[in-house]
Amino acid sequence: MNTGAFNIADFPVIVGIDFGTTYSGCCYAFAQTDEVYDIVKWPKQNNNIYPKTPSLALYRKGSTGLVDWGHAARRIAMKPNSQDYLLMSKFKLFLMDDTQDALPNGLNVIDVIADYLRAFHEHVKGELLKGFAGNYDQSKFRYCLTVPAMWSDRAKAATREAAIRAGLVLRTDHPERLMLISEPEAAALYCEKKSEQFNLTHGQRFMICDAGGGTVDLIVFEIDQQPGQKRTLKEVTNGHGGSCGSAFLDVNMREYIKRKFSHLGSINDTAMEHIMDTFVNIIKPEFDGYEDHFLDLPASMGLGDLTDESIGLENGSICLPAHELCEQVFEPVIVQVLQLIEGQLNQSYNLEAIFLVGGFGQSNYLFRRVEEVFANRVGMIGVPPRGELAVVRGAVYFGLSPQQITERVSRRTYGVETRMLFQPDVDPEEYSVVGVDGRKYCRQRFSVYVHKGQSVKVDECVSKTFVISYPSDTDSDLYAFDGEGPPPRLTSHSSIQKVGHFPIRMPTLEGVKPGDKVNMTIRMYFGLTEIKIECIIKDKVIVFTSAFEASDGQDMTQSPGPGYQDTAAPYGQDPSYNQAPPGGQYAADPYPNYNHQSYSQQPYQQQPNYNNYPPGSNAYPAEDNYYQQNYDHNYQQQQQHPSYYGGNGGGYPPSQNYSHQGGNY
Repeated sequence: MNTGAFNIADFPVIVGIDFGTTYSGCCYAFAQTDEVYDIVKWPKQNNNIYPKTPSLALYRKGSTGLVDWGHAARRIAMKPNSQDYLLMSKFKLFLMDDTQDALPNGLNVIDVIADYLRAFHEHVKGELLKGFAGNYDQSKFRYCLTVPAMWSDRAKAATREAAIRAGLVLRTDHPERLMLISEPEAAALYCEKKSEQFNLTHGQRFMICDAGGGTVDLIVFEIDQQPGQKRTLKEVTNGHGGSCGSAFLDVNMREYIKRKFSHLGSINDTAMEHIMDTFVNIIKPEFDGYEDHFLDLPASMGLGDLTDESIGLENGSICLPAHELCEQVFEPVIVQVLQLIEGQLNQSYNLEAIFLVGGFGQSNYLFRRVEEVFANRVGMIGVPPRGELAVVRGAVYFGLSPQQITERVSRRTYGVETRMLFQPDVDPEEYSVVGVDGRKYCRQRFSVYVHKGQSVKVDECVSKTFVISYPSDTDSDLYAFDGEGPPPRLTSHSSIQKVGHFPIRMPTLEGVKPGDKVNMTIRMYFGLTEIKIECIIKDKVIVFTSAFEASDGQDMTQSPGPGYQDTAAPYGQDPSYNQAPPGGQYAADPYPNYNHQSYSQQPYQQQPNYNNYPPGSNAYPAEDNYYQQNYDHNYQQQQQHPSYYGGNGGGYPPSQNYSHQGGNY
């Protein structure tokens, strides 16, 4: 099992990919020079100079094989005899929608994204090999892929899985060969690079409003520049976003045009696509809220010589008044963006700047409205140069120097399941269990590691050491709470979801005999884009970053469904290992209590350090006061686990510790 450390020098080419709802882009750089190159040539783009390609995938009806992608997919779908084809668009949004409908053709959303990324990546490799990267083959590339800030752990895990299926990296590669970064965070790194002209200094804060085709994402960052140190950024608000990107302007425009012509009959599909092309390429980017726009109707509508003053139609050209475009097309979407900005401002009042980035961020009308509403509360509102490339260029900057981001704000409350001493006034009797020490405990208590909204440094980890009997396997579970305020006491509460499962296979250890006691340390990092869990046994390190199930909260002991069965495979392990460990089911109380003082900022979280419970049925904490509890499994199940008591029982230090650089537990 290959469990060595990740050597960044083995991958001198950094490829940044911004997989977007409507358009996708790519940049790359070399570790030695830091110079970033944009990929501007895309298949079948004609004379279009936009440095991105459409996020479109074309299939034949009834088939799951990709026919074409990007500009070519649109071109085939626009042909008159295209009824046999299925054009998939905005499929990225399906990852955010937990109630998604089944896709047509029996397609799976991860496979559609993988199909698109595979074709996208083949083109990118060709462009890189033509350019300066021709000296390297793909085995020397590492990747930084962007994801919306509002995405769940499930959606991030699904993105990683799609990238693996697309062939960007191998399943056996170290997870850090493919890094994920939130889109506004990437944009912040780009804006920080450009911020010399804005004179932002240590301690000052700026907001990123990353407005794209499907989503608008926002986060506030603070510049940290100690004397003699490199500038870094720390996240200071719980970034959030919404589905109110410029694609929703297109939806409104279609409805507006249909209403305009409703008394003249329906508009055929070809004519509507021509009208929408004019809107997308001319009206939308130029609209400022003041000027009326004129639209020449396509000949296929048969209205070339018609004049209808009631709708402003004259000789086949229709006037679209600015006030109608404002009210019916732009404002319903813009208002949502303004509300998102307000929400961030309420979390952080002292802002020097708001930077509008992304394709929609280049909109003159959006800029005007943000200025009207917020200019008196914020130092400046800026649109950085080439803002539509801010995210993808920032992704490369992150790949070059991940340590530029030093602190993030947790999006959720995370913890594990454990037992604590029973409190008669609050704990339900049916959850009580008596330990062999004769004391009464409450099972399935939710032990919080990190609270929603809490700042966590990227190198902070919660660490705990156990004793396990060689060569037994074990496993771990992670729970999340998305609400505000104190989390529920019990993991059985409807608002707590089991979100991650981490099967830990015992590596082969030289010189260790069956039944010998082995120390196992589990570390959890919550300050990264993806939660990282490391399991250290002797000198072997097993790294998990994507053991989040496809659907948060489902029963993790069941098959997670098509398309997701591999996500729990840790680096260097056989991905088929997602069954219960040999000898029985997963433990009902599968995780220890990691000292309830950890991360505890609120008084309700201050608990005495009660007995700890192991992460599976085969391990127990390395502590002096460990009691051989009988857990919730009955005696028969204990008999199935000969290593359950660890042979001669008892506690074997080392004792627990909290391993981190910085931060105060």
